[in-house]
Amino acid sequence: MNRPYSSYKDSGIEWIGQIPKDWDIASIRALCYLGRGRVISNKEIANSLGEYPVYSSQTTENGMMGRLNTYDFNGEYVTWTTDGANAGTVFHRQGKFNCTNVCGTLKAKADKVFPKYLPYVLNLGTKCYVRYDINPKLMNNEMAGIRIPLPRIDEQKNISRYLDRKTTQIDDLIAKQEKMIELLQEEYLAVINQVVTRGLDQNVSMKDSGVLWIGQIPLIWEMRKVGRSFRYIGSGTTPDSSEQEYYENGSIPWVITGDLNDDILRDSTKKITELAFNNFSALKMFPIGAILIAMYGATIGKTAIVDFEGCCNQACCVLADSAYFYNKFVFYWFVANKPNIISLGYGGGQPNISQDAIKSLKLPCPMFEEQERIINFLDRKTAQINAQIGREQKSIKLLKEFRTSLISEVVTGKIDVRNN
Repeated sequence: MNRPYSSYKDSGIEWIGQIPKDWDIASIRALCYLGRGRVISNKEIANSLGEYPVYSSQTTENGMMGRLNTYDFNGEYVTWTTDGANAGTVFHRQGKFNCTNVCGTLKAKADKVFPKYLPYVLNLGTKCYVRYDINPKLMNNEMAGIRIPLPRIDEQKNISRYLDRKTTQIDDLIAKQEKMIELLQEEYLAVINQVVTRGLDQNVSMKDSGVLWIGQIPLIWEMRKVGRSFRYIGSGTTPDSSEQEYYENGSIPWVITGDLNDDILRDSTKKITELAFNNFSALKMFPIGAILIAMYGATIGKTAIVDFEGCCNQACCVLADSAYFYNKFVFYWFVANKPNIISLGYGGGQPNISQDAIKSLKLPCPMFEEQERIINFLDRKTAQINAQIGREQKSIKLLKEFRTSLISEVVTGKIDVRNN
């Protein structure tokens, strides 16, 4: 069991609090040589592919954006993100590598600080020093002035080894739970897809649907085009964002594609005024229970079934009022077939799908009684899977909180790990 140190003193720094009596406080400029990366474009990486990592501002893939056949740094360093949403995120680097101009570099001065100790302590404190005036920034001068708790070098090494071991154990647990969530999400889609294309009775006679990616459907089902199955198929528009009177104190829900959640949508993030609604004829009120599908950009293929009346922007397709389908059945079908819907897109990096493409889709259509049974089954089954996903997500959140708390307790000396 880890115990506290025998005596403490005030560090004089709010985010650190008290530290062991024999620890020091030192600035980064006293401990490290500070540097910066250079501009490295995607074009340079494409033209000079190699083995040496290029680190940038992102936090995924350990901050790596690609590899070059040359390197700018060789040895043990600490880097941090200087600009953008991840400003202040700190990494340990070892070996030959490159970093871009949105990365600062720290090279430990001899016998002053153990490099692997720095990311643990700095990732706790850097957010207190990030400037949020326009674009978040933590430049070299701010980093140089950050003061950190400083035990003796041998104790820094003990702390680093202890935290390496403990955080690896925690990260492994998190990875296993993230994998479980992936498997549950796959099961979620597989269950929906199976039932909305083949029904609940696995012993019925089947026939070819005529659509390659749907395959076979029950013999008594039919295939119906979306465009011939809904009385209302429409979209919306975006009132001029420079006109404050279109948005200020608005009360009419106005859905954008970022709101769509592949679930029941309870409310929109944005509202417009009656003046905006009346001034733009393309804005139409959709009814409760309408299905919305994202046609453009990063959210393409996402959908929602709404439980409020409202309108939407031009990137949403709205389906409502069918004589052949329950909306919830169609909603489930769109959720399960998102990859196939995206494949209909056109354009560059972020493809678009048109309203005509959605109208041309052919959906399996059981009788209403069977649709109702399918909906009831999927409501129960998806609720069970979502509850299990929720438990895994809560567990991951607690593990991440414990990880942060453990690092904080150790690098500020609240617990003594010298004998661990």
